[in-house]
Amino acid sequence: MTKPFVRRMIWVCLLALAGFFIIVRGIDTILYDQQTAHLQSVYDTWHDLGGDTTQTKVFAEDSKTTITVLDGTAKTTRNRIVQKVVDNDRTRAGHGNRVVVNGTKEQVYIGRIGEVFIGVWQPQASLWRTAPAWGWAFTVVYWLIAGGFLLWLWRRHHYWVKHLAHMTANIQRIRHGEPVTPLILTPHSPFLPMGEALNSANSAVTHLRHKVALRQASFDRLIDHLPQGVMLIDADRQVILSNQALGTLIGHPVAPGHHNYLDDIKTYALARMIEHTFRKQKNHHREITLIATQKAVDANVISLAPDDQHQQVLVILYDVTFLRQVERMQLDFVGNVSHELKTPVTAITGFAETLLNGAMDDEEARVKFLQIIYNESTRLTQLINDILTLSRPENEALTLEAVQPKALIDEAITSLAQPIEEKHLTVTNQLAPTLTIRSDAVKLSQVIRNLLNNAVFYNRLGGQVTISAQPDETELILTFQDTGIGIAENDQERIFERFYRVDKARSRHNGGTGLGLAIVAEMVKQLGGEITLKSQLGVGSTFTVTLPVN
Repeated sequence: MTKPFVRRMIWVCLLALAGFFIIVRGIDTILYDQQTAHLQSVYDTWHDLGGDTTQTKVFAEDSKTTITVLDGTAKTTRNRIVQKVVDNDRTRAGHGNRVVVNGTKEQVYIGRIGEVFIGVWQPQASLWRTAPAWGWAFTVVYWLIAGGFLLWLWRRHHYWVKHLAHMTANIQRIRHGEPVTPLILTPHSPFLPMGEALNSANSAVTHLRHKVALRQASFDRLIDHLPQGVMLIDADRQVILSNQALGTLIGHPVAPGHHNYLDDIKTYALARMIEHTFRKQKNHHREITLIATQKAVDANVISLAPDDQHQQVLVILYDVTFLRQVERMQLDFVGNVSHELKTPVTAITGFAETLLNGAMDDEEARVKFLQIIYNESTRLTQLINDILTLSRPENEALTLEAVQPKALIDEAITSLAQPIEEKHLTVTNQLAPTLTIRSDAVKLSQVIRNLLNNAVFYNRLGGQVTISAQPDETELILTFQDTGIGIAENDQERIFERFYRVDKARSRHNGGTGLGLAIVAEMVKQLGGEITLKSQLGVGSTFTVTLPVN
């Protein structure tokens, strides 16, 4: 029990005790008034019957009632007491009074006839003296009622404490997001409105928590799927938010939970930007290279500073490594194009100048130089066409139509009849004439022509070129196998790069531009297929092209 409740119970007990004595006192007062009225009626009766005032002591019909004539001679103790009361004028005639005679409480009514006072005596009436059985019955009933009231108070207190504790526990569970325990209340319970309000609050909080959880999950998914690396740092330099992209950029996953950002950021330039942002509350932007992964990133460090105590810094890292690689490739491509264009242009210019300076008069020299100029111009035209082919956008629309690969291969073989004859090559086209697929005829033709060019120009004398196919319901596998010089293993990874040549001198002698296999790889990619190479130096090469049939 609580101290306030104990104090309350003590006060109730004291009030019950005081009430008991007040009721008993009230009953005695009522008995006093009734007894006074009775004694007065006895006196009136005695007076009406002609009471003898010469006698000092007369007994009425009631043996418990005594009438005493107070003649001034105090012969008995009762007379002396009443006489003293009269002499002291402590009461008036016609009123009752209580006195103690020989240790016994008695009640006297004092009347007056002339100068003579008459005292009518009777033992004092009280609850315990008059009706002791009723007194005990009243006491038992009263204290049973008082005890029942105390028990009711205790049970009420226990009811309130129990329900308040239950509701307090439910409020704590709602606060911590835990399920509440049910509370059964009667329709007349004083806690019914509070319980309904608590259930309503629980439903509202649960709904809000669910909405917040959904929004947080959506936000977390959004952050995790952002291509940019994101990190949020609080004023204590603790990481409170990060995503997977940031872990990829810095080279290791970011540990969950709050921790110092220096545990993850090992690049001094980026850490310095973050510290400057905290100190100056100013945004910073810079391109840096991360030490662990050597990735080039565009770093934005943004100050979120409502005040100094709640300052936060947002770090956003955008991976620009691919862009820088593309820029380098573009620069390399421009450099290679310039070099490749410069070679035939220089040859054409040089030989034309030689002819203009007098070599045209020499028939043999003129024919030789003009042939060289023609070959170089042809090579220049082929180079320009190849560059234009590679410059077409990847998302260029395909023109799908029914295509017979065997016919395209036969056309390519016909266009290469002269070098095939000069090298005494045996070219075998094993494709069935009825084989048909839906594809872009122009792009597929470029793939076939470039692969056949490589197979012919890099083949040995008397070698073989075999073109075969393995069709099924979903894809077509074209195989171009030759018995040429082959490609070294360390060159096979770069064979599809632009302007890359295994044998630079021989490729230029054959009129190659270094773009043929790059064009093949690009066209196959646009057609939705893939190309693989299997080659052995001095034995030959096999190019396998896998294309969708629909």
